[in-house]
Amino acid sequence: MRWSVVFAAITCAAAAGVFGPNIVLAAEPASVDAPQFQPGDTWTYDRTHEAGKTHFSQERAIETIERVGSDNLLLGVKLDGSPNDFDDHLVGLDLSERRTVNGESTVTERLLSFPMKIGSTWQEDFVDPRQQGAQTSARVQKTYKVIGWEDVTVPAGTFHALKIEANGKLIAQVSLPATAISSAMATTSGATSISHAERARSGTITNASYRVLYYAPEIKSYVKSVYEQYDTENVRTKRDISVLVSFKPGH
Repeated sequence: MRWSVVFAAITCAAAAGVFGPNIVLAAEPASVDAPQFQPGDTWTYDRTHEAGKTHFSQERAIETIERVGSDNLLLGVKLDGSPNDFDDHLVGLDLSERRTVNGESTVTERLLSFPMKIGSTWQEDFVDPRQQGAQTSARVQKTYKVIGWEDVTVPAGTFHALKIEANGKLIAQVSLPATAISSAMATTSGATSISHAERARSGTITNASYRVLYYAPEIKSYVKSVYEQYDTENVRTKRDISVLVSFKPGH
């Protein structure tokens, strides 16, 4: 049998679903362009959250495109089964997250940067001025790189997806309040109280982060994402995993 006939037979078998209903076959384009989103594009993800050695939780989240503008998207997000309506978020046309920092709209997370091809890189670098507990501000730096194509199996099926890795660090400025230490020392003439006060202190803490995600062009987003944080001793303190359960295209 000639190779052209064999290839045609394999192609027909794939089209007929001989390789299984959960297999999604896709080509490997040299470059991946930005997707064309439509209102109603809807993704359902199972999410797992781990923090330290004791905290573990799972949830199912639904994300849907509610509006497509010239410069942004309106993305609705809610937990599956919640009686509440979607929380609406303004995001970029590449699904990047934004926040107002010092009066300016700032990209705080860009998981995807189009067009993408193997070897593509991009960065995140911004300062979060919000005070959270002892943290007075934080600088977030991440470098993303497109690694290559891999087959990834998730609840929604098997996808030939573009693997993207991100390595980063968070440099937090922390302030510790002033403390007072008192003690008493007994002498021959009686008890004498001795007090010692410490001034407020400030310092810097640096934590590392790692993310890997798999982008499938046919569903316009990622099918799997794993995000990890590490402390100053390079011990993992947090891990978030998201896997695609279903995708429904809009109109």
